[in-house]
Amino acid sequence: MRVLWVSHLIPYPPKSGAHLRSFNLLRSLAARHDVDLFAFVQEAWLDIFFSSRETGLLESRRALMQFCRSVTFIPIESLARAGGRQREALASLLTPEPYTLRWLRSDRAEQLLRHASTQDYRVAHFDTVGLAPFRELFRQTPCTLGHHNVESHIFLRRACNERRAFQRWYFRQEGVRLQKYETAIAGAFGRHFTCSLLDSSRLKAHAPEANSVEIPNGVDLDYFKNDVSVVRTEVSVIFVGSLNWYPNVDAVLFLLTEIWPRVIERRCNVSLDVVGSAPPKVVFAAASNVPSVRVHGFVDDVRPLINAASICVCPIRDGGGTKLKVLEAFSMEKCVVAHPIACEGINVRDGLNVRLATTAEDFASVICELLDSEQERRAMGAAARQLVEEQYSFASIGRLLVDAIEQVAGETCNNI
Repeated sequence: MRVLWVSHLIPYPPKSGAHLRSFNLLRSLAARHDVDLFAFVQEAWLDIFFSSRETGLLESRRALMQFCRSVTFIPIESLARAGGRQREALASLLTPEPYTLRWLRSDRAEQLLRHASTQDYRVAHFDTVGLAPFRELFRQTPCTLGHHNVESHIFLRRACNERRAFQRWYFRQEGVRLQKYETAIAGAFGRHFTCSLLDSSRLKAHAPEANSVEIPNGVDLDYFKNDVSVVRTEVSVIFVGSLNWYPNVDAVLFLLTEIWPRVIERRCNVSLDVVGSAPPKVVFAAASNVPSVRVHGFVDDVRPLINAASICVCPIRDGGGTKLKVLEAFSMEKCVVAHPIACEGINVRDGLNVRLATTAEDFASVICELLDSEQERRAMGAAARQLVEEQYSFASIGRLLVDAIEQVAGETCNNI
């Protein structure tokens, strides 16, 4: 059957959390059905992944056309203007729509998707709530909505963690308005795809009409696997995460300013690798104040660095969804020390396949304890690999998505 997939980003290359999830689920769906992809062009990601934007568009189209029936890229007009993101954010305060629902809107986008709505699609999938306003163009087509995170929850949590008064107020009003919107449109989608039972619970708490199905985040077990041939020449700890995402920046600053000084006080022979695209100046500044830290920025293949590390650390205290960086480390049989928020939506057991910590002192103590016990690190890594093999393979997760979309195709359209 023909399926339309609308994405808020180009789901290629699969080198960040959202890209990984979208790419693998899209590929699983396209293996069974004819999929037309409409993807909004976030140029900042092209700048990170490719030598030029033109190269990025060409390579992405070539790769996605390997399994999609057609690929259409849509420019984001609001970001093309100088200060576009800031202007849209301020404009959202003067309109009923929050920023999350405004930034992808444009005459060009509506024209392209209105034309797509005349095609004979059995299902139209919108991959984030910011795309939900386009649902009204597909009144006769069953539709599904993806939730990489429960967006309203992210904004409300960020408001609680924000110290600056204006930003705290801004994030709260965005979260409250977005929560009302999620409630209002819940019944207009045949299924809501969340990353975990926890995210489904968060969504249904304010949107009880949401017919949610958990499509967990996953990992490519064949790609992310331990390389036993790697010989470690030093003791090292690694953090991996895109540094153009505020929860990861907060985590790295927490690591550099509070956790790492405590570690090197006790273990002077250990180094730290910070890996992630677009690190801001504040991260470089923090890293310069402590010894034995390497900030790598974007790395095309992170596996050699993870393989060489003794421990992966993930002190994420904000945000939402399920952290693919944790699943990838698990798949590579790595010992992971993480904040409980970093493991939300993953069926971890503290002490078996992960070690959990909350305070800087907790993190430092656990890291040093594990550095002294290779046997415990190996046992945790083996248990972590077993967990992802049993529950988080993208191959099996893709089948869950395909089955759910096929069910929606056979149901009556939920008119908006």
